[in-house]
Amino acid sequence: MLNAKKGYALALIATLATACSSDNDPAPTLTWSACETGPTLECTTLEVPKDYGNTEGDKISLALIRKAATGNQRLGALLFNPGGPGGSGIELIEAFEEIGNIPEAITAAYDIVSFDPRGVGQSTPVECGEIGSDDINGYPIDASAVRELHAEITKANTACSQQHGEYLQQLGSLNVVRDMDEMRIALGENKLNFIGYSYGTRLAALYLQTYPTTSGRIVLDGSVAPYSSVITLFRESLPQLNTNLRNILSQCTNTDDSCDVDQLMNRLVDRVNQISTDPTNEAQEEFGILADIIVEATQSPQFGDLAAETIIEYINSFDRAVFVRFIEQLDELGFFDNEEEEGDEDNETAGVAVLCADDADRPSADTLVSLLGEFNQLSDAFAEAQVAEAGLCAGWPAALEPLPIIATSTAPVSLVIGGTTDAQTPLAWSETMAQSIGGIFIRSEHSGHTSVFNEESDCIDDLVEQFLLDGLAPAATECGADD
Repeated sequence: MLNAKKGYALALIATLATACSSDNDPAPTLTWSACETGPTLECTTLEVPKDYGNTEGDKISLALIRKAATGNQRLGALLFNPGGPGGSGIELIEAFEEIGNIPEAITAAYDIVSFDPRGVGQSTPVECGEIGSDDINGYPIDASAVRELHAEITKANTACSQQHGEYLQQLGSLNVVRDMDEMRIALGENKLNFIGYSYGTRLAALYLQTYPTTSGRIVLDGSVAPYSSVITLFRESLPQLNTNLRNILSQCTNTDDSCDVDQLMNRLVDRVNQISTDPTNEAQEEFGILADIIVEATQSPQFGDLAAETIIEYINSFDRAVFVRFIEQLDELGFFDNEEEEGDEDNETAGVAVLCADDADRPSADTLVSLLGEFNQLSDAFAEAQVAEAGLCAGWPAALEPLPIIATSTAPVSLVIGGTTDAQTPLAWSETMAQSIGGIFIRSEHSGHTSVFNEESDCIDDLVEQFLLDGLAPAATECGADD
């Protein structure tokens, strides 16, 4: 509690310092020019303090992108964050422009704006090859493997810290939110309108808490919880992951009324444990393909429905050939046509830096060993992978401003959307976040993770569009699945 209060005090002091400097210093200005990707999008950069506790010190450069409003009744700028953490807002807007997902009424009324958060993409990026290295075992099945994992993560994180220094500790969400307010000022906007996806909902909630008087129409899509504990977040996602996997395996009844889902689960877990520890190339290739399919299937129920037959056939036969046929099927369906190109993936180093800047905990090897047993009680299939994720801050430098639990009673009403099948940010998180920030919780039965302007739910898109255009709270707070 003392650390949490100290973090809150530091955040408040820095916020007041920023507000005072904004009153006294000339407002930053932005010079836009056509982006390299095409004439409809404009790009620019904005200098901000690397450390808001020392606004006269070093500066970093943030990359911004916008599509100017096409109509005459402009409502302002609408800022987007794609989540991650470590996702590129530049790439998000480029994708939106290519696909044309954002409703015309929104693009007519708003400048569509986004940015690469500090440490990501074109915004003074960080990158450590050791983070996410294939040499680090991401599926430790026993205490010995967990201790080895802890040592490997600590070694990688120490090397990364030596490479980038204190800048890693300046990538936390509070600083990103301060950057967002600097953008608001530079854009000449009285209010910040914002859509945050996934981790971007933490930014949205923090902005509402920190800058309630300049908060505009804000939407949280697939919200994280209002607390920042890395261990807690990975623990609480286990039940939904397990439920989604069971739903996939329950489709065995389509061909066999007497099939046993528990037996299928047990066979799958035994097989994964076997091949994950087999050092042969064949076994490691099989493990990699199986893991990719299971992860995608549990995070995207639509893909899960498509993959169910293959997964069940594999569990019954352990024949790798079923994967070959499935991949050929996906190729025929054009599944790989829109795969992300190299460089378009989230910045994993920045992602770890953000989570570990927000959370003060640095788990020991003993802690992770105890978590393995606890997590296995929640899900035999996903415990090992989630323990590996829960240890990602081992050996990371101390957090300068760990986040207190987000809570505000002074912010304007926001929309907080949660999906019933979301395994990345479970539905309960959105409900809890809505209560913490005084937002309107919207329960949606869309498939998978986020939904706003992603062609996942016409109902959600309509509610969000109405909210952004007229500011009115929606009459309905539940959306069914689209046919």
